[in-house]
Amino acid sequence: MEDLKSLVIRAQAGDLEAYGKIVRRIQDMAYGCSYSILGDFVLAQDAAQEAFIEAYRDLPKLRQPAAFPGWFRRIVFKHCDRLTRGKHFLAVPLEAAAEIASDAPGPDEIIEEREMKDGVLEAIRALPENERMATTLFYINGYSQKEIAEFLDVPVTTVKNRLHTSRKRLRERMIPMVDETLKSFPLPGDFADAVVRKVASEEDLEGAAKFLAPGYHGKREPGNFETIDSAQRANIYVVGEEGKVESAGYFDETVLSIGSTVLKAVRPREMAGEAEGVPNPVFVRGFQGCFKLAKERGINLGVVHGSQYDHAFCGFVPCFYYPVVTLPCERVRSIVTSATIAKANKEQEQAARQAWLSDPYAVKMSAYIGDGFPHVVRQDGRIVGYVSVDRNFLPAEHYGMPFGHVCDVTVQTRDAALAVICLAGELAEKVGDEEICLMQSHMTLITQTMLSLGGTYLLRGSCDLVGLDAEMVAIVDLVALTQDLQGEFQARLNASPAHQVDGRFSIEMSSTTVGFVVNSGRVEIVTRKQKVHRVLPRWVIARLFMGYYSGEDVLALGPIPYDRSDGKTPDNPDLDMKELQLPGNEAVLFRALFPKLWPCSMPDPDVWPWVIGKEHPRYQNEDKKTPEMKAQIDTLRFPWIGY
Repeated sequence: MEDLKSLVIRAQAGDLEAYGKIVRRIQDMAYGCSYSILGDFVLAQDAAQEAFIEAYRDLPKLRQPAAFPGWFRRIVFKHCDRLTRGKHFLAVPLEAAAEIASDAPGPDEIIEEREMKDGVLEAIRALPENERMATTLFYINGYSQKEIAEFLDVPVTTVKNRLHTSRKRLRERMIPMVDETLKSFPLPGDFADAVVRKVASEEDLEGAAKFLAPGYHGKREPGNFETIDSAQRANIYVVGEEGKVESAGYFDETVLSIGSTVLKAVRPREMAGEAEGVPNPVFVRGFQGCFKLAKERGINLGVVHGSQYDHAFCGFVPCFYYPVVTLPCERVRSIVTSATIAKANKEQEQAARQAWLSDPYAVKMSAYIGDGFPHVVRQDGRIVGYVSVDRNFLPAEHYGMPFGHVCDVTVQTRDAALAVICLAGELAEKVGDEEICLMQSHMTLITQTMLSLGGTYLLRGSCDLVGLDAEMVAIVDLVALTQDLQGEFQARLNASPAHQVDGRFSIEMSSTTVGFVVNSGRVEIVTRKQKVHRVLPRWVIARLFMGYYSGEDVLALGPIPYDRSDGKTPDNPDLDMKELQLPGNEAVLFRALFPKLWPCSMPDPDVWPWVIGKEHPRYQNEDKKTPEMKAQIDTLRFPWIGY
């Protein structure tokens, strides 16, 4: 086996294969080290992953390759510190943690095994820091005392002493359980394999073109594959080692709002293997890469358009409503307003986009329902709004849809709203429409103004059926998302009678835990399990956070299908088809922290045949799916492929 120093030297010269070998050799060391600090396996994986990314970027700065283990350990510590900064972790006395449930078989064997593992992990967390680190590294993957000593930069005798002391504290009967428990939470098998990066070489460009050029965007924009620079400008990324591209995709960013909080989200534009979807390995690897890139950029949400329904099998769940407000053109003719609309100049174009993005109630996620040129709305000599206008929006005529000429609206005054409505009426009449139709949330001034003039508002929910269109969302990082929303949660509590209620509860999604501790009207977000702890499926938590479901809705759902949306085939008998029940104070807080938000979305044109009641294909790319593949799709409901 090649020694670590030689691999580091090769990696410093840009050899990705050598760096992959380094990752595989010490990935469990980084993972175990992170877990001993964070006490959470999902967070530990995140910290280890981010540490390897930073280490590769900074590898040229390492002057002594032989010093890599200790140098890398400091990077791991740095990322663990970033994840724990400002967070309060609970400590448990060793005596309490050591009370492990009996391993005798019985009717509740599965639950008992989980309780046993929880007890072992609590016992490990209760060890003093140095002993906890040595114990975790020793048992998580059988690293030798010498390897642990090199990583921790201490003598072997020190490691030996720490292990000896920790064994005495844990009691001899628990040692086999420690070994078994830590090994039962392994890193994903592809942890070191999904090397994701922008196109960086001719081989990468060739691999990306092989996967993406035949697709929709590839045919429309063949110039993206002419040079490495053009591919990078198009946000094309590849998955796989240098010269061995295994998948590719287009990585785009967007924004969406949860309540009054505007958040970044990744919006995959197209993925290799998209037509085949799951279980195509190329498609799966493409999504693994997409979410890896998202996390590196601090993006905690992903959104896709539901015509690509197979994306739901990667963790996406319908979480939006389609908002439409209409007003007869005849009524628009009588409007009088002091505001005016004119084309934006270059400087105002950027200001228009920024104003629209930062307006939490302006409908986001537009795909191809309109584009046009930014315009400014003026009143009394000042700018009071922006709107995108396309006076000749051909897709609207092609699809027979009464919208698309006016979109991306954000206004500050009623007169500004009236001016936009007048312009929309003028363009609607020009193409022969009898009413204007805008995609607008009920929270916007445009909708409220149109309703005051006698308009009509439609809010249509998403659909869960395979193949039917919906805008979907996936939570990329539950902990980081919850932390981003701390101010939002505090504002919700402040506005609720529940601000006088104290309590604490935690929810768990795919082995990731976030807790809410409310004391004297203050909300604290923690990452540790609370006494009141509930495990919920990803599809419920995604809808809960987006406000598509309220806390009241979830408490009233009755039996909740855990792994399958129809609940016909329970995957986990301990979780499936159980009601969510919470004690008094926690139930009150759950309702207050998760109100219904009516999140809204702009659908693509091909959504509208469904919205207005026409048939829609059952499967995406129906003609390309074999009966066997359709059968596989029919048995799936919202699993999460991970990355």
